[in-house]
Amino acid sequence: MKKGKKILIAVLCILLAVILAVSATVFFYYPHYKISKREISYENSADSIDVMSCNLRCWNPQDNGKRSWFYRADLILSNIENEKPSIIGFQEATKWQYAYLTDCLKGFDSVIEYRDESPFSEGCPVFYKTDLYKLVDKGSFWLSETPEVMSKDWDSACYRICSYVILEEIESGKQFVVFNTHLDHVSDEARINGIGVVLDKISQFGGLPSMIMGDFNAAEDSTTYKKVTENFLDAKYQVENPDTGCTYQCFGEELDREPIDYFMISKQGIEVKEFKRVTATYDGVYPSDHFPVTAKFVLD
Repeated sequence: MKKGKKILIAVLCILLAVILAVSATVFFYYPHYKISKREISYENSADSIDVMSCNLRCWNPQDNGKRSWFYRADLILSNIENEKPSIIGFQEATKWQYAYLTDCLKGFDSVIEYRDESPFSEGCPVFYKTDLYKLVDKGSFWLSETPEVMSKDWDSACYRICSYVILEEIESGKQFVVFNTHLDHVSDEARINGIGVVLDKISQFGGLPSMIMGDFNAAEDSTTYKKVTENFLDAKYQVENPDTGCTYQCFGEELDREPIDYFMISKQGIEVKEFKRVTATYDGVYPSDHFPVTAKFVLD
């Protein structure tokens, strides 16, 4: 048999094995996925803004067994039920994950823009409770030299996007801005310039109290972190005994890493009451490869 033919057969065998493994996982856990899908509804106090940032871990065919989205989706809901955020920013939300969340999270509205036109495209949606907040404005922009159009620069491995909402507290009438983003995982230049695009956008809102949440893919000794903290505060350091543990943990395999998921808040207009990582597991299963982070804010 010729060498080229042997290679082709080997590649086809590997591809078939991957397809069979993915199909087996979907087949095995999809009934669980359908049964566990449920509506979540809860009340929040208007006394504080309770926020969660959660990297979902996009649907990935390599995630077999209980790492599959079809098993983990229910655990994501359990985290939300336990923490009861009034605003949620998700990262790595694919179209069917977003559809699942919009079906389950009752009392919320949301905004999203997908970063590219691929079937597996991801977005950074912002969900907010409609009984507490009125939507004033919304938008999305790309982290590139031309943020108003779908584009990428600075050797970014992926198109990267940021979605935002301007919300008004119904009870107080106070307005604030929430940004949710996911910086590039490969290019340091893309991370540095990408957060710069976010900061430039924030400057257009006339000094409204602002928060940036998301997966920065950058540790605290990075230029990216130093750039954003020139004008913003890392929320976890505004409370006593800050929780500085890892946020990306690779389904529990890398618990000694530095945090890369953050809440950044403007230096005026927002007070931090609480900050924590959500480290819950369910029968030893991690809901995602990231720990969500939550915070409780009050507008001055």
